[in-house]
Amino acid sequence: MSGYKKTPNAKPIINITLTDELLKRIEDYRYNERIPSRSQAISNLIECAFNSLEGKSEKRSRR
Repeated sequence: MSGYKKTPNAKPIINITLTDELLKRIEDYRYNERIPSRSQAISNLIECAFNSLEGKSEKRSRR
C-alpha cells in the first residue's frame, strides 16, 4: 500500500470526506461510548462493520 502518510508510530493516516449528518452520528457515538478521539471512534465503527459483514458471509456460506 502506498500513497498514504504514516505517523511516527507507523500507523497510516488517511483523509476522508463525510457529510455533516455522518460526522454528527460519529460524534454522538464517540460521546455516548466515551471514546477519547474521533480517530478511535471511526476505527471502532469500521471494525464493527467488518465484523458484521464477516458474520453475514459466514451465515450465507452455511446455507
